[in-house]
Amino acid sequence: MSRMLTDLVGQRCIIKNDEEEYLTGNPDITCHVLAMDDEWIKIAYVDEDGNRVARLERIETLCSVIVYD
Repeated sequence: MSRMLTDLVGQRCIIKNDEEEYLTGNPDITCHVLAMDDEWIKIAYVDEDGNRVARLERIETLCSVIVYD
């Protein structure tokens, strides 16, 4: 796995995925990266109802990541 991806753990990001739309109705999502391994990324975000959601996503489906400083 790329070191750049492992550096995302603990960061606030916008993750873009062209394959599907998230529950937010958008193909990109503002989230916190909780964990990552060779195949999966675990993210957490707040949905439109104010609920905190944790989600696992395959790394191969990511097309871009914007990292907040």
